[in-house]
Amino acid sequence: MPKRKSKKTPGSPRALLVLAVLALIAFAGGEAWRLMDSDVWRLKLARYLGFGDPARITMTLSHEARRGLTTYGVQADSIHELAPLPAPGGAGSSLVRWRVGLEPGQSPLQANYAVSHFIEDAGGAVLSGREAVGSHGEAVVTMRIGLPGRPTHELTLVRAARGGADAARTTGRLALVLFGLGDDPAPAAEALELRVPFAVAIAPGAPASGALFRAARDAGREIVLHLPLEPVNYPQVNPGPGTVLVTMRPAEITGLTHRYLDQAGTVAAVANYMGSLATQDMSVMSAVYRELKRRHLPFIHVTPAAGAVCRPLAAQMGILYAEPDAIIDAETRGRDTRALDRRWTEVLNAARGRDGTVVWLRASPLVRGWLPRATAAKRIQGVDLVPLSSLLRRPAEL
Repeated sequence: MPKRKSKKTPGSPRALLVLAVLALIAFAGGEAWRLMDSDVWRLKLARYLGFGDPARITMTLSHEARRGLTTYGVQADSIHELAPLPAPGGAGSSLVRWRVGLEPGQSPLQANYAVSHFIEDAGGAVLSGREAVGSHGEAVVTMRIGLPGRPTHELTLVRAARGGADAARTTGRLALVLFGLGDDPAPAAEALELRVPFAVAIAPGAPASGALFRAARDAGREIVLHLPLEPVNYPQVNPGPGTVLVTMRPAEITGLTHRYLDQAGTVAAVANYMGSLATQDMSVMSAVYRELKRRHLPFIHVTPAAGAVCRPLAAQMGILYAEPDAIIDAETRGRDTRALDRRWTEVLNAARGRDGTVVWLRASPLVRGWLPRATAAKRIQGVDLVPLSSLLRRPAEL
């Protein structure tokens, strides 16, 4: 008697697997459709593929710009829409124009930074920005946002002077440089995403250096190349792999500096990482400076040694030379923030009324949690946090 063939029921494993796959495909398709129907997705398509509804793009960017201003604490009734301007390039398009009034304790540059964060996260771009002092002493930052080659908005951020032009000059400008991110690469990305304006000093040559440079660029941070130079008592005191040594030939030093700068990409300046011996060596620093001169880059000398040749040699070779006004290091390693708060208060008091103060701050775990509170508008009243490059004068010819 022939065997009967078994019938596969809908409840068989194969049928259940097919149903599960179909359900997964349907779910993924629904999620993809939902994503493609979102404003942020439309904005990214417009940016990278060049198509999209201009009115919808403008509306999305308006929404993100308002989110940034609201997050920074700007009141809705302080945002005033002005008559539109013809957009560059014509074609009948126009720029949405806002005038944003800021309170006395708010910084136009920090408001700029908050708007930039939301615009760039959504897929838009900050196309330009400039800082100025108005005719009545008010601090003014004008920024244009949109898509690359397609500006949609012009925002003018205005903070009235306290008592006129003389009072406006009492507002100090301070640039922060965070260093030491390479000491603990794992949480470095978290530090880079803090909504606080600062530059980062990153040393090349270490295994994590390339990833740190990329992360800093992706986060829109200004970068200082923290060039490792030979210290006294090397190698017991050691900046790490790739250190520039006094025994190297000048051509080798220039070439190494060249490679490190290529790895870093666009940088605001070059600073010494250690180097108490190398910075006293005329031959070493001449070789380093040759590459800086070729690229029109400033040199920031951190904790100069007594016999350092960097300042006079910079004057001789036409290199812009600077030193930090304050370095906050030991206070960042404590169990709590009391010493850090005291030191920060001293720095802020000294910075008020000064045209420019550069502060180096170690990016310890304590600092990463403390920094947003320390840079809140009420805490730093009388001080604007500004980009490092705005305090580093660049001669037209070097």
